[in-house]
Amino acid sequence: MEKSRGKKEPQKRKIDFKLLAILIAITCLLLFCIFRIIVIRSAACTYVMTDGERYETVRLYPGSVEEACSKAGFRNVEVVNRKDDDGIVYLTLKETFDVSIQTSEETLTVRTAPCTVGELLEANGISVGSDDIVTPDVDDWLSDSTQVTVTRVSYSTVTETEDVPFSVEVQYDSQMLKGQQEIARYGENGEKSLEYRVEEHDGEEVSRELVKEEEVKAPINCIVKQGIRIAQNAQEKQATSEEAKAAAASSQTLPSSQPETERESTGELSTAGRSQVWSVPAGITDDTENKIITAGDGSSYEYTAVIDVTATAYHRVEDGGEITASGTVTQYGTIAVDPRVIPLGSRLYVVSDGGDQSWSYGPGLAEDTGGLIKGTKIDLFFMTGDEADDFGIRPAKVYILKD
Repeated sequence: MEKSRGKKEPQKRKIDFKLLAILIAITCLLLFCIFRIIVIRSAACTYVMTDGERYETVRLYPGSVEEACSKAGFRNVEVVNRKDDDGIVYLTLKETFDVSIQTSEETLTVRTAPCTVGELLEANGISVGSDDIVTPDVDDWLSDSTQVTVTRVSYSTVTETEDVPFSVEVQYDSQMLKGQQEIARYGENGEKSLEYRVEEHDGEEVSRELVKEEEVKAPINCIVKQGIRIAQNAQEKQATSEEAKAAAASSQTLPSSQPETERESTGELSTAGRSQVWSVPAGITDDTENKIITAGDGSSYEYTAVIDVTATAYHRVEDGGEITASGTVTQYGTIAVDPRVIPLGSRLYVVSDGGDQSWSYGPGLAEDTGGLIKGTKIDLFFMTGDEADDFGIRPAKVYILKD
C-alpha cells in the first residue's frame, strides 16, 4: 500500500531586531535633524540696523539686540525705534554718551542718548521744584560730557530783634552856670522786631529781604543839661573853676609816680604814628544853624548834638591790641564812652574845648567802654603810651554825627 505524501509545512521568518533598532535610530535622528532645522530657521532673526549714516544686516541665532549691535560694529548706542516684520527686526539707533548730574542729595553719571535736560532728569527719577535752578535749562539739549546741576531753592521766614539806639538831647539851662552840666536822664536803647524772607540754595543762605519791621520798645533818649549862665561874681567864678578841676581829677586814676600836673598837658596833641589815618588839623568851623561842622582839612560833617566832656586817653597795652567792648580791635579813632550817655556805635568828632581850638582828635567811633568812664567823660585811644601821657586830661567837645 503506497503511503500518501503529505504537504510541506511553511517555515516561520525570523525578525532581525538588531537591524530594526538601527533603522529606528536612523529614523529618529533624521526626524530630529529635520525638526532642529525647522526650529532654527523659525527662531533665527535678521537684524537690519541703521544709525542714520550707515546700514548693517546681521542674522543671528540665538541673538539679542545688544549682540547684533556689537557684531555690526555699533558701539554706545541705544534703540530709539524697533519694528518687527516676519523674522526681520528693523532697528533705528542713536549714539549715547555720559552725562553728570549733581544735586544736593547725590552726584551720578548716566549714559544717555541725545535728549533735553528735562527728559534726562525725568528718566532718572529726579524731580525739580518750581523754584529750583537747573543748569543748563531744562529745555536745552544735551551733548557729550554735559554737567547738569540742580540747585534746590527754598524760602523761609526769620524774625530777629535789633536794638534801636537812643539819641542824645542837650538842654541848655539858664539857671546853671556856663561850664556846668549834669545828666538829667540816662539813655536806654529801644528794640525792634525785623521779619525777613530768607532765600537758601542747597541749605545755604544767599539773600534776605526785609518784609516787616515793628517797634517793640521805644528808646529813651539821654538828656544832658548844660549851663549857659555867665558867672556874675568872683564866688560863682571860683565855684565853676573848682567844679571843672574836680571833674577832671575824678575822670582817671593816675599813677602815683606821675603827678596830676604832668598829666594835664596843654600843648598841641601829639600825632606820632597816626599821620596816615587820623591826622586832623586843629580847629573847626561850627555852623550851629544847620548843625554842620567843617574841619581844617575841608571835610564837613552833620551832627545831631554836641556835648562838653572831660577827655582822657588810653593806649595799647600788648602786641595785637586790646579788644573793645564792641568786639573790635582798638585803633586810632576808637573812643570809650558811657553807653548810657552816648550810644555804642555812634560816630563822633572830638575837638578841644575852651575856645582855643588847639587840638582835634577828629572823627572816631564810640565802640568801647571803661569802668571809670561815667557820665560826660570819654577816653580816646592812642597807639603809644607817650601819646596817651602827652594828652593827659583835657576839656573837649564831642559832636555826635548824623548817621
